Amino acid sequence: MNRKFRNLAVLVFVVAALIAVFGVRFLQLGQSTALASIRSEQERLGIPVETVAATRGELADWITLAGTVEGVTQYPVVSGNALRVVGIPVVEGMAVTKGDVILRLANEAPNPMFHSVSRSIATHENALRDARRMRNLYAEGAVSKQQLDAAETALRVAESDLQDAEGSTVLLAGESGVVAAILVKEGETVAVNKPLVWIADTHEVNVQFDAGSNQALSLAREQFAVWRTPTGAEVEGRLTELDLMADPDTHLLSGKVRFPNADGRLVPGLLVSFRVRIAYRADALTVPSAAVQAGETSPEVWLVRHADGEEQARLRPVATGLGTTDRVEIALGLEPGDLVVLHGQTLLTDGVKINDVTERGGE
Repeated sequence: MNRKFRNLAVLVFVVAALIAVFGVRFLQLGQSTALASIRSEQERLGIPVETVAATRGELADWITLAGTVEGVTQYPVVSGNALRVVGIPVVEGMAVTKGDVILRLANEAPNPMFHSVSRSIATHENALRDARRMRNLYAEGAVSKQQLDAAETALRVAESDLQDAEGSTVLLAGESGVVAAILVKEGETVAVNKPLVWIADTHEVNVQFDAGSNQALSLAREQFAVWRTPTGAEVEGRLTELDLMADPDTHLLSGKVRFPNADGRLVPGLLVSFRVRIAYRADALTVPSAAVQAGETSPEVWLVRHADGEEQARLRPVATGLGTTDRVEIALGLEPGDLVVLHGQTLLTDGVKINDVTERGGE
């Protein structure tokens, strides 16, 4: 019984193998027939391709950078003395002009090393009285010129001390701008020579950026830049500063791009991205990048030519210029309006008949 079962299994296996072999053969014959049919249709109608015309227009290459917004005029208000804040007459976002009061500090210094305003005023008044008295006495011949000069010197020192004392209690805006940041509160004792308030003129802004090696090699002063607002509007600017050497530690090259900022969107400290145009042609003859392929000695395109009543593909060497991700400038080898093959190049040979299946409705 087991022997009969084994014989039956062998028979089934042999039949299945024969069916598989004939099936593969029939499939190959069908494919061969289909391929032959396709080749015959291509010979009759031409190899199907899509084409595009060489056109003239603007061509630009861009890189994207990111940086931090700064006011064109931007400076800190600082104090030379460690005094207590008693008044802040400004608020962030407030416009100020040169000479406006930004901070008021306590008249009396907490540290005896610093002169108070009241003591400086008293010292100045005494020096002024002594100088006037010495001038009168000198005019009457009662004192020497040396004594008068000593009194005048003491007066000048007292005047300087008074100015320093008054300057340390009332901190003024050095230039017009907007209060960008207030870093202290009333009642706090300020640190010496540390930023207390930042003032920035934001009608124009700089964007400080750092560029890596590949990007830096493409950058130059006065290049055109564009920042796109959240609403899609484009703000045009210029690359105004570019360092002469890269940072030796980070190997990054720093620079600044300046943008107008009439609406105040670009506030100091904001991180923004923008584009810099690194190459530009106003009237370049171009084709899509996909239409250009590498030849043995130069780039090549498949050019469409009419001959013997049919369209043929002709391999044409070209010289290329500026290239972007999607288009290439053709410096030599084509004329405006020339049709080149965009898709279907792999089946082409020089002079072969082609069938242009490009839909021209959108052009």
